[in-house]
Amino acid sequence: MAINVLDNLTAEQIAAGEVIGDPASVVKELVENSLDAGAKLIQVLVRAGGKNNLTVIDDGCGIPSAELPLAFRRFATSKLSSISDLKHITSLGFRGEALASIAAVSQVTLTSRTPGAEFGSRISLAGGQVLSQEEVGAAYGTSVEVKELFYNTPARLKFLRSLPVESGRITVLLSEMALAHPQVSFVLTNDNKTILQTSGDGELRHVIGVLYGNDCASSMAPLGKTADQPGISLKGYLSLPHMNRASRRYVTFVVNGRIIRSSMLLYALKRGYGSCLPGNRYPVAVLHLNLPPHHLDVNVHPTKAEIRFQQTEEVKELVYQAAKTALQRPASPRKARFCTGDENMFQDTFWKEGGQRYALDWRESGAESGKQTSLFSAEGGGDPAEISVDPSAFQSNQEMRQPGTGVNWGEHYRLIGQFLYSYLVAQHADQLLLIDQHAAHERVIYAALATGNNERHRAVQLALPMTVDVPLTWREPLEAVLPLLNEAGFNVDHFGDNSYIIRSYPFAERPGMNAGAFYHLLEDLVTSQANPGEDLREKVLKSVACHRAIKANQPMSVQEMEQLLGEWAKVAEKNYCPHGRPAVVALSRDELDRGFKRRGGGRDGR
Repeated sequence: MAINVLDNLTAEQIAAGEVIGDPASVVKELVENSLDAGAKLIQVLVRAGGKNNLTVIDDGCGIPSAELPLAFRRFATSKLSSISDLKHITSLGFRGEALASIAAVSQVTLTSRTPGAEFGSRISLAGGQVLSQEEVGAAYGTSVEVKELFYNTPARLKFLRSLPVESGRITVLLSEMALAHPQVSFVLTNDNKTILQTSGDGELRHVIGVLYGNDCASSMAPLGKTADQPGISLKGYLSLPHMNRASRRYVTFVVNGRIIRSSMLLYALKRGYGSCLPGNRYPVAVLHLNLPPHHLDVNVHPTKAEIRFQQTEEVKELVYQAAKTALQRPASPRKARFCTGDENMFQDTFWKEGGQRYALDWRESGAESGKQTSLFSAEGGGDPAEISVDPSAFQSNQEMRQPGTGVNWGEHYRLIGQFLYSYLVAQHADQLLLIDQHAAHERVIYAALATGNNERHRAVQLALPMTVDVPLTWREPLEAVLPLLNEAGFNVDHFGDNSYIIRSYPFAERPGMNAGAFYHLLEDLVTSQANPGEDLREKVLKSVACHRAIKANQPMSVQEMEQLLGEWAKVAEKNYCPHGRPAVVALSRDELDRGFKRRGGGRDGR
């Protein structure tokens, strides 16, 4: 086979594939150029997920008119002039490939004006070829408009995802950029709708509040530590152990202003939490690590998403010690508030039932407790007071009956008791049943929801609604989820920006639902993948059932156990929870007799 030298156009389109893979990668390269130009305001305008049109506008130093054609030549850059400069590179970009790669697979119009210039200049390209250049009136800074991405590479175009997915990637990217550069104001507009806007006041906590909610931002612990070696420091914020997430996407590492992915740093961070962080959970954290440029190698990945540290162990130890120190401050004790009827406590969860008023403190919503916590206060009862609460002190106020005299249902189900506060022990004919109380309750709730029998009269109507703040990137997927949640018995509405208001939720039995529990329900719906053949409605119903079901390690009264056993005995497919996990293990009389080596099946009384 003959060896051919590729023409420039083919070579440029192939090279573009290393840098430009989707609209978000275009935005990344353009925004990094804006940051390197010293911009204080960066606007990103997106249409149709960025496939058809996206524009990045900044107020940076601009590009001189005579240099515009050079900006689109491969390996033309203002960031360095020789290989030795790589040891001291402080800019985000330096290879001189971004604009050339973008222009090779799209139609680009760049308009720029430098301070002191009387006019701006505009250059247009298509498929890497210059079409025109002219003087125009323009504001100081640079505007880059990218149209018809991958119009000349249909094989690449067909691998782009749906518009919501591509839009979501851009939102995630701009969110990370805002966390990395709080001193810059970012504005993201998608189809004329403002998705993200930060103030650029330099306060990282303010950016965290915009992206993850003010409740999250205000409760995060500040972190700051300087290494023994000069020029190495770490600062940022991280969540307390109870405010954890199911995904590592809420952990952001910024090294010298550059967003990176690092399993090494993540390991060091989680190690700093010790045993306080539940397994398979991750904190919310934004860490800014600053090192001398010669301590890093940033030229090891096409998109610069990975870097190499010269002193790996020292960096790991710095992150570990900083996290450990930040988390050493004592946590606030759990509080119960005994409230008067006219007290305005919008952020807590209240409901009325049986002539009593109940309250749950949402601030402890993320803490995993092995036992049920119920907080009671009578209407209009005395002056408000605060007391420390030991969750184990709360027991059901129902009169306990002795097990063994349980009620029979249908085919002779009889309750025996509860084992390890997690399993119901029951008898069915000649079988001994161990029933997973969570899986059984989950199946009961799912059956009611799936058949439309959600019994709204059993819903908890909140005397004061509760609100929950969610990450910015959840807003779009939640638009499809909210109607299905309302169908399932919730009363939930968008409450402006990243907030949602909950006025009621289905199934009034224990456990109560607070803002933290509802947050985890939304997190499950947004971040988990649907199973093959599972539609969104089915996924929502399964998630609601799982989150509303009684949990393991939760004591139940005899009355509650009997009610659950009776309802579970009547539903179809009761042997498994909606997610396919077994709900019951059965031991027959013969299996028990064999286990105890009884002769004749033990029926002779021996």
